[in-house]
Amino acid sequence: MSIDALRAMFQATRFRHVLVPGVFPEEAAASLREELGGSELAVFDEPDRGRYEFATEPAVPTLFEDMRGLAQQVLGRPLVVARATWLRLRHRDYLLLKGDAGTRMSTEHVELTLDFSAEATGSGEMIYTDGYESWPVPQEPGSVTIALREPWVFRYDRYLPHTVGDKLVHRLRLLLT
Repeated sequence: MSIDALRAMFQATRFRHVLVPGVFPEEAAASLREELGGSELAVFDEPDRGRYEFATEPAVPTLFEDMRGLAQQVLGRPLVVARATWLRLRHRDYLLLKGDAGTRMSTEHVELTLDFSAEATGSGEMIYTDGYESWPVPQEPGSVTIALREPWVFRYDRYLPHTVGDKLVHRLRLLLT
């Protein structure tokens, strides 16, 4: 898909975002999952905010730079990685609006989410919303979502029901300014 096509898709709705499928190869994703599996992930479990595992390490400068470069091409402006968060979600995990409100920037920024899961779960969508209108983004391994997070845009990650079985959702979320 061309950068021009991605830019057009990004601009197509009031909430500017685009899902870019097939960006990240499975071999690289497997390597990242293995590296993350060897890291100590913290458990976040506050019922009114979310339940999931997360880490701020490892830093993977070449990956961060590649993802930043892709976002820059789509937005057509320079960006800097401000924060990286690794997420692992399983059956019963979720992230709510209240949790998003506590961790996001209150000013406009770009959020890039890389899904490096082994397989699709059929659940676990990210939902961006203004409280009236919603823009769902499916959980799709190997994809990247680039979203312009204006102050009126919030996000939640849907609950992973029993139907996901043992499948895990792995995400890298970059906050770009």
